[in-house]
Amino acid sequence: MSRILFGLLLVSAALIQATILARVNPFPVYPDFVLVFLFLWSASHSVRESLVWVFLAGILLDVLALDPFGTNALSLAIVVLLAGLARQRVLHANVLIPIVLVAVATAVHGAALAGLRGESPVGWFIPLQALVHALLIPLIYLVLRVVGR
Repeated sequence: MSRILFGLLLVSAALIQATILARVNPFPVYPDFVLVFLFLWSASHSVRESLVWVFLAGILLDVLALDPFGTNALSLAIVVLLAGLARQRVLHANVLIPIVLVAVATAVHGAALAGLRGESPVGWFIPLQALVHALLIPLIYLVLRVVGR
């Protein structure tokens, strides 16, 4: 049941992020909820299962953003691999390690996504987005704990 709810949450986050949030947000930086959801899911589940979620979410984001197929999935795969480092019950013991890891994952994801799109990464945009994701980790972690029950 928790996988079905997570799938619905991931699809909803991708649709809101690509359609509504991109138009409504007045700031140049907005949170990538799909990245944070996948990071936290990967930190508490297997890498194999998380890569399936990355593939599905990546293809959906590619369709919504009109990117070449595989662009978002490849850049999100890096996030899953970095989340594997937070796997040893770190989320229950120390919240600082996942916060630092999501900031690093955001920076690597942003640089990889810009490189795959053929753009140059914007210097101030990626660290600011990493900060936003680091602040969202505790809140979204609580949401995923409620969904996981």
